[in-house]
Amino acid sequence: MGALLLGSGISVALECSQLKHNGADFWLWTLGGTAGIGLVLSGVVLLIRAGIINEQLKNQSKNKE
Repeated sequence: MGALLLGSGISVALECSQLKHNGADFWLWTLGGTAGIGLVLSGVVLLIRAGIINEQLKNQSKNKE
């Protein structure tokens, strides 16, 4: 899920960057770019959290042995 959000966010942000340079309305590329950056950050947070949870699960399985 984190990778999906990260990729989608990058795609949206880059598309809004093209909209800006093509002369689209200010509100369109501003809101879209903000949403894209939000998706990127959400994806990064989920990927980091998944790594932390994975490490915790490994430590729990080592402690049970």
